[in-house]
Order: sequence, then structure tokens, then C-alpha cells
Amino acid sequence: MNVVEQLQILMIEDISELQRLQKRRWWTWPMTRAVKEEHIGRCCYLAEEFLVGTELQALKEKIGLDERQWRKYKSKIAK
Repeated sequence: MNVVEQLQILMIEDISELQRLQKRRWWTWPMTRAVKEEHIGRCCYLAEEFLVGTELQALKEKIGLDERQWRKYKSKIAK
């Protein structure tokens, strides 16, 4: 399995888990959602580090994130 496939699997799993968390709003801890968003943001940074332009764009399309959403997750990284 190459880097693109691994990142794609990780990000798809995290995004679908985040969507499940959003459906159960009052049943989840706010920290759980924040940690999941931060992990997606870290994956975004890793993808930008290891993938070239066309691979990165293909990954964004496969996982269904536009540029605004991509930047939003990157901004969730704790500083």
C-alpha cells in the first residue's frame, strides 16, 4: 500500500467518523470532535508534504473535500 492509499483510507475513516459524531451531537464530548478534526488536519499536512500536485488534487477529490474544507481542517491543529 502506498502513501496515497494510506492517507486516503485514514482520511475517509476519520471524515466518516466525524460525520457520525456530528449526527449524535449531544451524545459526544466536544473534545472527541476536536481531536478527530485535528487528526484530519494533520493528515492534510502530511498529504501536502508527501504528494505532488496532481496526486494531492486527486486525493482531495476522492475524499470529497474542497479547498475551503481542506484549509479548515488544517487550521484545527493545536498550536
